[in-house]
Amino acid sequence: MLTKRATRFALISSLAAATMIVATGCSGSAPAATPSSNERGLIGISMRFIAGNSWLSTMSDGAVKSGKAKGYTMEAVDAQGSAQTQIQQMRTFINKGAKAIIIEPVGDRNVASGIEAAKTAGIPVVVVNDRVSEELAKQVACNVHDDGEATAALVGEKAAAAAVAKKGENSTINLYIQALFPQELVTESREKGFMAGWEKYMAQHPGVKTKRIPNNYGEALPDKTLAAMRNVLAGNPDIDVVFNQTDVVMPAVTEALKGSGLMDQQGNTKVVIAGFDGGMDVIKSMSTNPSSPVVADGLNQPALQAGYAVDEAIAAVAGKPTGKCSGSPATRVLPALAVTPQDASKYVTDSLAFAGEE
Repeated sequence: MLTKRATRFALISSLAAATMIVATGCSGSAPAATPSSNERGLIGISMRFIAGNSWLSTMSDGAVKSGKAKGYTMEAVDAQGSAQTQIQQMRTFINKGAKAIIIEPVGDRNVASGIEAAKTAGIPVVVVNDRVSEELAKQVACNVHDDGEATAALVGEKAAAAAVAKKGENSTINLYIQALFPQELVTESREKGFMAGWEKYMAQHPGVKTKRIPNNYGEALPDKTLAAMRNVLAGNPDIDVVFNQTDVVMPAVTEALKGSGLMDQQGNTKVVIAGFDGGMDVIKSMSTNPSSPVVADGLNQPALQAGYAVDEAIAAVAGKPTGKCSGSPATRVLPALAVTPQDASKYVTDSLAFAGEE
């Protein structure tokens, strides 16, 4: 998830003013608890959003849980989409004597002064999920993120296989991508990856033709997605495949299909659906229905990203590299992962809103 996408996600519900989440469960601007003798110090976490964004709150909670398990005091704060707020939060962590700082950055360049201040203070910074510019990425201890394009390619290949199985050889398949934002990095990388996987599979089935229905954009908002889907379905009642770029709005996608008569009230449909983000409600539905209309879902695993970020922060503090963050800029990328109804049960857990390892 990148800046533009998360900004719109956060609008799904109203934000609480000046939200702060700390490991002790306190709110407001109260300082972190003084580490006890068996604790190793403070790791500060500044998230672009927490309130109103279940994906990023899953990441924040995962980082707090991981760090506490390793003996650190963890404090996570919500920058509410403001680069200046995030910079001030980083400076506050520096003044508190934090051992390391993890940021889910507000913009790729906007937080440069915060990174520079931490560097001057000798405090390692780890960037997680979204990315900073290359010059800033070279100044931090590690950049941890998923490979959205590679994951989407797996989803595309599995969706193509399911579509050919339904439509048969020598058929024409009408493909629609319910996209996020026009001319936006996450949207474009997921589309590029999906189409690469789709075309890879279709190269082995030259008798099958793909007809692209032009993208429509729902901005990751349920109401806008519902309207976009309804407009598309009104003009394309013969749609065969929908790649929905975020599970956050999957209910809007299925509601539109039901309203058009392409899905019954029990969720049965001839339309092949593919998803992304690993929303736990989607994964649970896939796990209980081998004939699920959602044939593949890409996981970007926010809790696992958080755990990796904490590991890299601790490694930087100790001066003992994990060996898993490498290159220039130093980067640790999650392996691509797409779930199908056949293996979805492995990823079902009530402790996470989005599927993946913790």
